[in-house]
Amino acid sequence: MVMATTIAQQQAVAIAPKFTAAASAISSSIMIFLILGRGKEKNTYHRLVLGMSLSDLLASIAWFFTTWPIPRGTPDVFGAVGNQQTCSAQAFFTQFSLSTVMYNASLAIYYVLVIVKGWIDRDIARVEALLHVNAISWGLGTTMTSLGLTLFNPVGWDCWIGAAPLGCQESWNSPDGTTTCERGDNASLYQWAFYFAPICSVILLVTGLMYWVYSYVATLERKMKRYTHHITGGEQSTLSQQKRVAGQAAAYVGSFFMTWLFPAIFQLVNIITGNFPFPLLLLKAISIPIQGLFNLFVFIRPSYVQYRECNPDEFFICAWFSNLKQQIVRWGPRRIAEI
Repeated sequence: MVMATTIAQQQAVAIAPKFTAAASAISSSIMIFLILGRGKEKNTYHRLVLGMSLSDLLASIAWFFTTWPIPRGTPDVFGAVGNQQTCSAQAFFTQFSLSTVMYNASLAIYYVLVIVKGWIDRDIARVEALLHVNAISWGLGTTMTSLGLTLFNPVGWDCWIGAAPLGCQESWNSPDGTTTCERGDNASLYQWAFYFAPICSVILLVTGLMYWVYSYVATLERKMKRYTHHITGGEQSTLSQQKRVAGQAAAYVGSFFMTWLFPAIFQLVNIITGNFPFPLLLLKAISIPIQGLFNLFVFIRPSYVQYRECNPDEFFICAWFSNLKQQIVRWGPRRIAEI
């Protein structure tokens, strides 16, 4: 059963995720603002990041509410003041976060097309719609199906796919096939079908694609070193650009992996031992809403590197915020003028 046992633990899982969720929501909002500010200068990369940021913003806002939407009177939950309708509404957007996961896969595919296949924007534009449709369909499809199957219920620190009451006997795991669940029968199976299995698939896919990118760039670099005297300035510039783009791709993958590290460990421990250690539960609750913040770090990383080259003596935290301010000032007025 996934729940905190003491009052202090219940308060911790109800309050701590609000900070990371708020940081993620603010970060995703900044990215949306910066990308929209580009107007017609947006390309496929910007539109994919925009889609990822929009889905993350919706999920982060839902996660910020943590236990508030859970029906009032739910046992062992601190701060529950909602009802079944508010619980289902929160779960709708937390499950839609699967689109954010799928946008990570879309970005990885984009980088393979750009770096390995050498596609330009005109080529990628032919398949861009598929990358968006795939990401949105996973989130919206599983969300609507879960809503129809009454799977959205309290799961400890928020509402998501779960059986109610928490800890009830699901029919798939019952000797006689009966259930004591009032809502969300067999929810543990749907959790895997609608969330954990897709996430595992994306992790494997992204890992494979990034290895492909790394191998391609490494092989190209070795070839150029072998024929140093025959390399033109243009070829060297192309390699440098590919390495920069590959570094940005790896940073997005790192953001994705860091977000899902503790949830993956938590789920693995659950499978192996059948237990739900509170420290892992807390780390899971804190880390799940945080990807928007990591994505912002990655998104402005290229401009930050340039800023640091021009301001090497500035403290790195001050430099990061100064660069962010520059980006907001640079792109904000343009968008406001267009509106």
